[in-house]
Amino acid sequence: MNRHLPRSRSIIPFTALGLVGALALAGCASADQASGADPTETSAATALPPELVAAAVAAAEEAAGGQDLSGTLEVIGIAGGADGDPFTAAMAPFTEATGVAVDYVGSQDQATAVAAAVSAGNAPDIVDGQGLGLMQQYAQSGQALSLSEVIGDDVLAENFNPGLLQSATVNGEVYGIWNEADTFQVFFNPATYDGPTDGTWADLMAWSEQEAAGGTAPWCMGLEAGPGSGFPAQGFIENLFVGKFGSDALAAWASGDLAWTSPEVRWAFEEFGRIATSETLVSGGPQGAVSTSAFTFMDGMYSEPQQCQLTLWGNYAAGIVQGSNPQATVPDGLDFFSVPASDPAFSGALDVAGHVTFALNDDPATAAFMRYWATPEAQALIAASGRYTVANVNVPLDAYPNESMRNSAQLLLAAETVTPGPASAVPTAVNTAYLQGIIAYIQDPSALDSILAGIEAAKS
Repeated sequence: MNRHLPRSRSIIPFTALGLVGALALAGCASADQASGADPTETSAATALPPELVAAAVAAAEEAAGGQDLSGTLEVIGIAGGADGDPFTAAMAPFTEATGVAVDYVGSQDQATAVAAAVSAGNAPDIVDGQGLGLMQQYAQSGQALSLSEVIGDDVLAENFNPGLLQSATVNGEVYGIWNEADTFQVFFNPATYDGPTDGTWADLMAWSEQEAAGGTAPWCMGLEAGPGSGFPAQGFIENLFVGKFGSDALAAWASGDLAWTSPEVRWAFEEFGRIATSETLVSGGPQGAVSTSAFTFMDGMYSEPQQCQLTLWGNYAAGIVQGSNPQATVPDGLDFFSVPASDPAFSGALDVAGHVTFALNDDPATAAFMRYWATPEAQALIAASGRYTVANVNVPLDAYPNESMRNSAQLLLAAETVTPGPASAVPTAVNTAYLQGIIAYIQDPSALDSILAGIEAAKS
């Protein structure tokens, strides 16, 4: 299936696209959020193209600027095991070029690990964080390294989408580098799905209601992920929001300027709740949604009899569903279409999530690494792993290992506006309240006002 996605358009129109074939668990939906190991995880590492590795070594040498560097950089990341392999592989050329070893440790409870190290006076040199919350915390406290000074705003602007740069800016200076970047789509099994693949969100919901009335639950949903329970719903709610109110409103919500108790946020929760709190629209009803694993809920698309037909999730979903359903070949057995907007005026707005790297040390080796990590050569290695799409706009599409990966990356490149939602941007305490609030809302929809007020209170 040969599909070409135009750079001149915003988000790709609400039509079926080739899926992210080999894309496995992305950082914002893997063991990062789960209580245990991901059942689809494999230890096999993909060999990286030698020419890309050589280019990365050269980029690291340039980032070091001829300095005589040595020692070890300590990095606390969010991705461990096979999920972390693409990041450690992309770090290796820095060691080859500079002699500086990089000691990377992935932690599911990253915020606690970083806070404990900082409190003990042994802060890690670098943090590869889940979203923006930790970066903002340490930037606002004056502990993070300004990348506007270390890299330069002009260089950053040449390599990253303005929306992503703005999201990583505190008091006029950039502190974080987006590397892995996720988009969100509606996934379906084309062998069985007969619903709409174009139109508005209202069109899709009308079909959903019709299916439910006929006795078939249209939506698959699973939110159980230990301390991260509820995280798949965050992308669902935020994409409904941006398709109704646009990127400026999403940015205001993420920054705290738009209250959680606002009519706009309440609408997004309630629209999500039309599905999640329904006994007929979601497979297993509300109880099934909160008790089904985030790593197996899409299996209902392939069961006999089929339990559900579609879901809204991040572009990492392919790797998850393929881990337990070999028949989910791409695109014949698994495909996606862009999330339809409620207001067509906002079909060009894109909500993203992913990893943001920042530094807690100010020495030559740390500064050189951050300059390297921002380069297209470094991020091309992450892309070439076949597991993630990346944020640097100068990473060539042919760095991705297959056409479907390139199609997914093109979603980010083609977007008119790119905005991280609250799940990526809010402080840890607010995000915890957000996750807990999602589960509480599904269990008791009548409590929504008090739930939203509780999340708002967590901001203080």
